[in-house]
Amino acid sequence: MFVVVRIFILVGLVKLLLETEKPFLCAGIYTAIGFVFRLAASTPLDEALLATGISFALASLYFWLLHRLSGSGAVWWLILILGIAIGIV
Repeated sequence: MFVVVRIFILVGLVKLLLETEKPFLCAGIYTAIGFVFRLAASTPLDEALLATGISFALASLYFWLLHRLSGSGAVWWLILILGIAIGIV
């Protein structure tokens, strides 16, 4: 169930990225949602903060690459699919 939610969140944020062209806004939203989920799952605060920092770095890279390579056709789609696949794991 949580995997489906993560996919919908990523797809929604990619759509937001295409509309706003602000990759760090999308990364921040993704990270904030992940932080709330971690706290709701009773993850210790220090672990949640560490995971959130790593998540923000990776999400920033992902959304920045998507923004930077928009219009690149197959490369953009490859990054999109790989990012969603990694997001599932």
